[in-house]
Amino acid sequence: MNQEQKTFKNNRKLHVFLLFLILAFGFWMLIKLSRTYTSTVSVNLNYTDLPNNKMLQSEPESTVKVTLRAVGFTLLKHKFSKKKVEVSLKNSKRKKRSQYYLLSSNVLSSVNNSFSKSEVISIEPDTLFFELGKSISKKVKVEPDLTIQYKSGYHLSGALEVEPEYITISGPQSVVDSVIYLTTKNLKITDVYDTIHKEIAVVSNSKTSKLTYSHATVTIKGKVEKFTERTIEVPIKVKNAPKSYTIKTFPDKVNVVFQIGLSDFNRIDENDFEVICDYGIIESDGIDYLIPKVVGKPSFVTGVKVVPNKVEFLLEK
Repeated sequence: MNQEQKTFKNNRKLHVFLLFLILAFGFWMLIKLSRTYTSTVSVNLNYTDLPNNKMLQSEPESTVKVTLRAVGFTLLKHKFSKKKVEVSLKNSKRKKRSQYYLLSSNVLSSVNNSFSKSEVISIEPDTLFFELGKSISKKVKVEPDLTIQYKSGYHLSGALEVEPEYITISGPQSVVDSVIYLTTKNLKITDVYDTIHKEIAVVSNSKTSKLTYSHATVTIKGKVEKFTERTIEVPIKVKNAPKSYTIKTFPDKVNVVFQIGLSDFNRIDENDFEVICDYGIIESDGIDYLIPKVVGKPSFVTGVKVVPNKVEFLLEK
């Protein structure tokens, strides 16, 4: 017998051995799975039949552990196919305020229906707790989360507009009451030199996932134009002067330097600005000069500064 025949004969013996081994294992598994066992499986819960005008205020127990007695084949099937059981809240009982409970035994019939050919031994936990409350609505302001980088020499003219500025949220009272404002997804735009007109989604997080929104998105609008520098001479006003004294400043006017859009360049004059010097800081800070500050200006100007930034003064009786 040559080497090739020996190899073929040895391979056939190996194949026969493996076949009998697989058959033996199969018969052993059939015997094992034909016996009765006790095992625990996880079951998902789906809550139904909520009382009128009530809704779940927080996430209740989503699963229970069910201990079953059944033959191995049945238990194996249950292990690989996760069940979902309907939990009716019709028979729930109030514990205190918005807290309710339901005995797990109340869902036993639903569990039995889901596990045919099995005996349900126990359900854990034995009591399901949940919170029921009113569903309410309110309007909430939307704060856009924007990062804007403008092209050199360009800037936003006026304020950004958000449409709608407020949206209505509805859901569990405890969640609605906790929401002060909503924000959008972050939007970063660069090299901006033209009008902004973007639609952005409102952010929903784990806290607000049970809420519904009157609008899922908002539109952000803003006028962008080329800005230039302009200077206007504005008279100084002094506050907190000592009683029986008048204050004369040197100079009596300062230059207010600012950036303004070309379309608004001629819309503005000194009456649109207010420059104040507070005499009170001389005593509190121990200085001998006044500091002019711009306390009133149009919303469409940016980069405002005062020249000079220190002012001499004279007290007169």
